[in-house]
Amino acid sequence: MSTTAAEIALRDAILIHLAGDAELEALLGPGRLFDAPPRGQAFPFLRLDAVTGRRLAGSAEDGLEHELRLTVLSRADSRDEAVKAIARVAALLDGPVLALAGHRLVDLVPVATASGPLRDGRTFRAELVLRAVTEPAD
Repeated sequence: MSTTAAEIALRDAILIHLAGDAELEALLGPGRLFDAPPRGQAFPFLRLDAVTGRRLAGSAEDGLEHELRLTVLSRADSRDEAVKAIARVAALLDGPVLALAGHRLVDLVPVATASGPLRDGRTFRAELVLRAVTEPAD
């Protein structure tokens, strides 16, 4: 299995898991979870920004470590809207059992958060960094 296949399986499982949460939907609005948001997307929304993967040992068959960055973007008057949404995402992704196509999720843990304004002066972002370990399914 390649790092690409594991990344796609992990990315899909995370977005499906998040989409099933009513509280997150109430914070963001329906259908506002994206790998790549469409141009002109209404705020707030969550996007899966960066995903990196590396082998834990000699080959991908030994398992992969992934780092994922998820970002909530908001145009509210303060960063609170984005921070509350990313906090919910962190709670939902702290050790869940996710079904990955062709892989097994060994570990999924939030490791860092950050928030702040973007350069445009109108948009706030809140970011969550996750660490995941996957291995090929038997």
